[in-house]
Amino acid sequence: MRKRLSYMVPLSLIGALALAVTALGRSTSERAAQTLQLAVAASDVDYSDPALAYGALSWQIEFETCATLISYSDVGGASTELSPAAAAGMPVISANGKTYTFTIRPGIKFSDGATVTAQSFKAAMDRDANPSMNSPVSAFVGDIVGWNDVLSKKAKSVSGVVAKGDKLTIHLTQKDGGMLDKLAMPFFCAIDPAKTPVDPNGVGTLPGAGPYYIASRTIGKQMVLKRNPLYAGSRPHRADTIVLTMNTNPQQTFLQVSNGTYATDPTGLDNPSAAAQLSQQYGINKGRFFVHPLPETDYVALNTARPSFGSVAVRRAVNYAIDRPALLRVRGFEGGKRSTEILPQSLTGGVYNQRLYPIAGADAAKAKSLAGAKCGNVNLWYATGPVGTPQAGILKYNLEQMGCNVTVKPFQGYAIYNAAGVKGADFDALFAGWYQDYADGYDFFHILLDGRTIHASSNNDLSYFDNASVNSKIDAANALTGPARSKAWGELDIYTMSHFAPWAPIDNRNQRDYVGPKTGGYLWLPAWGALDLGTLYLK
Repeated sequence: MRKRLSYMVPLSLIGALALAVTALGRSTSERAAQTLQLAVAASDVDYSDPALAYGALSWQIEFETCATLISYSDVGGASTELSPAAAAGMPVISANGKTYTFTIRPGIKFSDGATVTAQSFKAAMDRDANPSMNSPVSAFVGDIVGWNDVLSKKAKSVSGVVAKGDKLTIHLTQKDGGMLDKLAMPFFCAIDPAKTPVDPNGVGTLPGAGPYYIASRTIGKQMVLKRNPLYAGSRPHRADTIVLTMNTNPQQTFLQVSNGTYATDPTGLDNPSAAAQLSQQYGINKGRFFVHPLPETDYVALNTARPSFGSVAVRRAVNYAIDRPALLRVRGFEGGKRSTEILPQSLTGGVYNQRLYPIAGADAAKAKSLAGAKCGNVNLWYATGPVGTPQAGILKYNLEQMGCNVTVKPFQGYAIYNAAGVKGADFDALFAGWYQDYADGYDFFHILLDGRTIHASSNNDLSYFDNASVNSKIDAANALTGPARSKAWGELDIYTMSHFAPWAPIDNRNQRDYVGPKTGGYLWLPAWGALDLGTLYLK
């Protein structure tokens, strides 16, 4: 899944409107047609179907191929503020906050010639809710009236989404201050229903209403994006064709980006050991080597449902015991920024305090005094790989220093999440990571720390933390909007970590990008934690 992060896989998303032509180089009319070659080391997209795609690279691609109602503009530079995309303006929101009405901009065309209408978005939402699709988006929008009726097969159409003329109206069961952020996700991009049937395996190629469309895909090998010839918007689309070669060899990819065979790997530098050398050779953010913070958190989930970490005092002790600098060093030069909090700093509304627990190293004495003799036996789970394996060794040592008896258990990749997501799983501590689905604290607190979401299996609350006070504060923050909402999430972060410590946060990762010698137009999209494919070009 996109937001569940394996410790083996480097991390690497969406917009609505292009860098000024003068900022990018020659104008479209002055340059020859360009084919941009990109490599994706040791990976592929999960899906190319917007109802199913949940991978970071998938969303980068859909940023170029989708038309969403609202998004984050990349016209003239990257914006972190939501703005209208396919909508003619921001929605009219009812006084009670439960009805959103959008007017669809005229003249937007899919690459196959069909016109984007309000019905294009209604069709997308009905398809997303169809239980046969099993779309991940249902976890976020159960408060749309009628959504759960479709999901439970009581209805075929989401009654709370109404398309009439150029108007699209969305009715909610309760006020949701994060609804606009959710609607910016690619799950809600317009579709041509005639070309996008319900298919649980996903549609491989489909018409696009963004600057590009997916022309072809060979799973595991290649995806080709081509310019949408009917796109009339102002978003950047420098290359005529973008070819993504999947599952390339990481070492060869690094060399071939170096010599210009590939323009870049959009998922980031898959050679952490080279980061220091590249920074010395090219500098940082000066043309070839780029470093940017990601909207994610790496952490150790402490299983509050088991005796070893059932005590708040012992969980706080773990936060003193772990050696954050040593754990982060495993990721290499500029691998990220140490953290003692749940949220990335971009989501805290200015309420941020790196001094909750030691940031400069372990305090084993303090940890041992807090834990006393209560730690006992600890089952530590981790994902194997060049990051996961050494980090498990470091944490094992840290926990033993505070008096725990640690047994480690390795997993391959995402299998760790399948096993840990079963309620009653016998782990006590688990390495995990979460990359935001959309820019809002609800995406962390509700998904990862709301005890009301705990079920028999497929759990994301891997600390199995269920606290009535925190649950209530989640609901209160979710009713807010604007700066007050962000501030509430930041305050809840400090409250949760200081009073309950269900996690031992480690870091917020960086994305390290390396581009070829002839690659220009690099633009980082901070709202989505990814580079902009549409602005890239060959000099």
